[in-house]
Amino acid sequence: MVKEAAPLVAHELQENPTSDAVRTNGVLLLALQGRHQEAQAAVSVILKTLRKNRGYHHHTYNFARVYAMGGKSEEALKWLRITVVEGFPCYPLFARDQFLDPIRKDPDVIRFMAEMKERWEGYQREFG
Repeated sequence: MVKEAAPLVAHELQENPTSDAVRTNGVLLLALQGRHQEAQAAVSVILKTLRKNRGYHHHTYNFARVYAMGGKSEEALKWLRITVVEGFPCYPLFARDQFLDPIRKDPDVIRFMAEMKERWEGYQREFG
C-alpha cells in the first residue's frame, strides 16, 4: 500500500523532521517506490546524524531492506550483520521478510541465513 503510505510518511516528515524513525521510514518508502539510488543516498545522510539508541537495530534493519530491494546484496548483508550485533538476531523475521527476497539467492546471504537459523534453533533449545 505504498500509494496510501506516501502522504502519511510525508506528513510525518513535516511534523517530525528530526525523528530517526520517521526519517528511516521515509528512506524505506523511497525504496518501496523503486527510487533505490535516492534511498541509498539518504541512508548515508541519516547515518551522519543517527543517534545510537535502543532502537538503533531497527534502523539498521531498515537500511538492510533498502539495499536488498535495490539488489545490493553485499551492502544489505552488511546491515543485516550490524542489526544482529546491535541486538536484533530475529531469524524468523529475516526468513519471511519479502523485502529481502531480491538477495536471497546470493551465496553469502544463504550462508548468513543458515547461520541465523542455527543460532535461532539454539535459542529455542536453550530457552524453550
